[in-house]
Amino acid sequence: MARILFVDDDPFTLETLSRAVQLVGHQALLAGSGQEAIKLAEENSPSLIFSDMQLPDTDGIHLITQLRANEGTAHIPVFILSASPALDAASRAQAAGAVAYLDKPIRLQTLLEILQQYTSS
Repeated sequence: MARILFVDDDPFTLETLSRAVQLVGHQALLAGSGQEAIKLAEENSPSLIFSDMQLPDTDGIHLITQLRANEGTAHIPVFILSASPALDAASRAQAAGAVAYLDKPIRLQTLLEILQQYTSS
């Protein structure tokens, strides 16, 4: 069982993603802000992080920068989700260390493929 951290200020999105990963046997960690995400990542060492691009206290790129600067969280793959995809934001996110910049809402099949790829032993 892997721990997956979801970061979004929309409770419905968090609940939907949480249920999806729990159905395939993983644990969901939920954060509504960047600060909460950093704390959960440091305390729980999740296998993956999915973060909304726009958060109440920061953006996804700054969140990645903070995670990469911390030795305990630098290795965690981060996927950025955005409802308004922009090529420059996608490029900046990947330059900061994001694995991918995905359209929101994320398709269930895409989420399951990522989980299988990154959580299989």
